[in-house]
Amino acid sequence: MKRLLTLFISVFLLVHLCFSQKNLQKRADDALKSNEYTFAINNYKSLFSQTENEDPNKPVIAYKIGYCYRHISSPLHAQLWFEKAIDLNYQDPIVYLYCADAMRMNENFDKAISYYEKYHSLVPSDKKADKGIESCKNAKKWIKNPTNYKVTNLAYVNSEFSDYSPFYLFDGKGSSLYFSSSRSNAVGDMIHGGSGQRFCDIFTSKEDAKGAWSAAVSISDQINTTNEEGAPSITKDGKFLFYTQCEYGNTKSFCKILSSNKIGSSWDKPVVVKFSDTKDTVDYVHPCISESGLTLFFASNRQGGYGGYDIWYCTRQSVNEKWGRPKNAGDIINTENDELFPYLRADSTFYFASNGHVGMGGLDIFRVNHDAKGKEYILNLMSPINSPSDDFGISFKDSLEEGFFSSNRPGGKGYDDIYHFAIVKLHYSIKGRVINEMTNEPIPQATVSLIGSDGTSMEVVADNEGNYTFQLNPQTNYVLLAMHNDFLNCKYKVSTYGRKDDKDFEVNLYMTQVDAAIEVPNVLYDVNRWELRPESIVSLNKLFETLEDNPSIAIELSSHTDYRVGTKMTNEELSQLRAQSVVDFLISKGIDKKRLTAKGYGASAPKKIDMKYADLYPFLKVGDVLTPEFIQNLSDKSQQDICHQINRRTEFRVTSTNYKK
Repeated sequence: MKRLLTLFISVFLLVHLCFSQKNLQKRADDALKSNEYTFAINNYKSLFSQTENEDPNKPVIAYKIGYCYRHISSPLHAQLWFEKAIDLNYQDPIVYLYCADAMRMNENFDKAISYYEKYHSLVPSDKKADKGIESCKNAKKWIKNPTNYKVTNLAYVNSEFSDYSPFYLFDGKGSSLYFSSSRSNAVGDMIHGGSGQRFCDIFTSKEDAKGAWSAAVSISDQINTTNEEGAPSITKDGKFLFYTQCEYGNTKSFCKILSSNKIGSSWDKPVVVKFSDTKDTVDYVHPCISESGLTLFFASNRQGGYGGYDIWYCTRQSVNEKWGRPKNAGDIINTENDELFPYLRADSTFYFASNGHVGMGGLDIFRVNHDAKGKEYILNLMSPINSPSDDFGISFKDSLEEGFFSSNRPGGKGYDDIYHFAIVKLHYSIKGRVINEMTNEPIPQATVSLIGSDGTSMEVVADNEGNYTFQLNPQTNYVLLAMHNDFLNCKYKVSTYGRKDDKDFEVNLYMTQVDAAIEVPNVLYDVNRWELRPESIVSLNKLFETLEDNPSIAIELSSHTDYRVGTKMTNEELSQLRAQSVVDFLISKGIDKKRLTAKGYGASAPKKIDMKYADLYPFLKVGDVLTPEFIQNLSDKSQQDICHQINRRTEFRVTSTNYKK
């Protein structure tokens, strides 16, 4: 009898467990079909814990849990459950793609690449793996080299709940921020089965004169209901509001776009936006109304798109007429995945969020650019505006490089948070002195010009101490040019292009006296030869630039030897050939031969020591002339060799300042 009772209890528990599992399976599957992902997760987790490891349904359950976490943008949990599904030998290769996507959002870029490669080996025809690998590589690069935007959490406006899709509006009196929020004082008290958050309402906050934002309040009891409202967009004049409303019931529900007119200081009763072919079986979300109120962008999963949610738009002739048939924004913008949260800036630049283009993680924010021929292309806004998390719903402060967007990146205050962004205003300047190269003394009243690749053209006159200063612009290449009647023009190049921090350049401009003999350093020859060695080209190119910068001068090129006699030819003959080799080089570069004279002096013009050599060699003084007698009186042979080396030189001097072609 006892054995029969034990058997009965065991059978009863087994039958009860089977019924319990079937019930959990049905509840979970029904929730998944209705996109109620958080409800589905709870039921699937219970089902997973009751399922034996040998049960072929267990890896399927793990995959579905990961799939639900993927849709509520919880990548840490999604990766965990997709990896469990892989460990349990889930058969569909898609699990590797989705697991790689989650790893990318978790910044596990290298591991994500290996999973994308695994997926590609299983499904080589699907290009999503290639796009994922490219996204990982770009994300690492963009995080390491962010753009010049500073991003900060709008902490005072955000709540511990979901705050997203900000819309900035300046109505002529003040600035307001409208946004979606599931905070505790929202009207709807039901829980969204998809996000696990309360139903959202539209809230607004105002900015005071000091830039601080007020506590957020509900936009209007006319607008906010027990349903879900969000993603507001308002015309520039503040008279027309468009937003999304989603109703949820026992059966699958759909989202629609509503509009309301402002009468006085209150919003009128909203109406559903009717398109010429509106269908009740698809979603219409995230409206973006143009400043004129005559073009409406939105996202929809309606038929005729490229897949998932696409960006669509429609137009009307006046604010009192009906909207025309929606048109798809095209395949430059739309992909087989989701494109959402369109935004049209005041200058007509178009922005949107997408998880279908090459990006950093989940949703990224993109801008539509135009090339020189007017052809459209997509530009990722990169880090720090985009991140490996979801980034979406951008809005600008009119024409300023400043605005707001939403993100669920780590470190926020709630599930989704609103972030402020602004371009970092970098400071660049250049200052220095104009100096006589020979005496190291300042040159007063020299004219210093600054010419920039951005069209900048400025000119200052150096003060009595030779000082000059300019402010510089970012991302610009500059040429500095110093000019004075008694000196050769001096040129210097400087650039702020690619700099990520402030920079004060200090550049002294050394000018050469017109009546001085100027040594051309490092012009080298082999012993008893006159052909230029390759090492000489750098210095001669600088001499070429000097002639280019001073197009009215003609010069004499002189070559000098030491007094020791050569073995194959006289010093005068050798120096003449060497001087001519320099002239020939300059002619080959395009300098008119009428501007050039070659003269070989041999050892007849020993070097007179200037400040440069006096500083370099303590045994020499300014004014010393390196004659044979001077050198022979030096007891140190190494010092004698130095003097011979100094005498072996190539120089130029200006012979005319009136050259004309």
